[in-house]
Amino acid sequence: MAYGFGAGRVPFAPGTAGTLLCLPVWYLTGGEGVAHFSVLALVLLISVPAIKEAVRYAGHSDPGAVVIDEIAGMLVAVTWIPWSWKSALGVFLLFRFFDVCKFGPMAWMDAKEEPFYVLADDVAAGICAGLAWRGIMWLMG
Repeated sequence: MAYGFGAGRVPFAPGTAGTLLCLPVWYLTGGEGVAHFSVLALVLLISVPAIKEAVRYAGHSDPGAVVIDEIAGMLVAVTWIPWSWKSALGVFLLFRFFDVCKFGPMAWMDAKEEPFYVLADDVAAGICAGLAWRGIMWLMG
């Protein structure tokens, strides 16, 4: 589970591949309702134990192949945002930006080595991406 059904095993940009897994889920759930929140809750609940096991297996604190944290963060980012190709591209790019740049609290969380913080910095990136997308849409009218 931590490897995102194999997405984390792609040789180039596994975090991007993991993030892309969320697009069909978002499309099918619409980013809201029982289906979306059930998937989000399930991913959040299994993330820390899955990351903990993957870290133990890999022998270091944040293996690049672990992408369940990106999946969780992107699901948080798209919550209550209606699906469209424009939204998909915008939120995807914003999430990857915040996930890669890791500034402020995200950098602090990323520096921690516990599995909870492996997840938390991506959830924070998702919150930032979702808020940024809403701000962009508000500014665009």
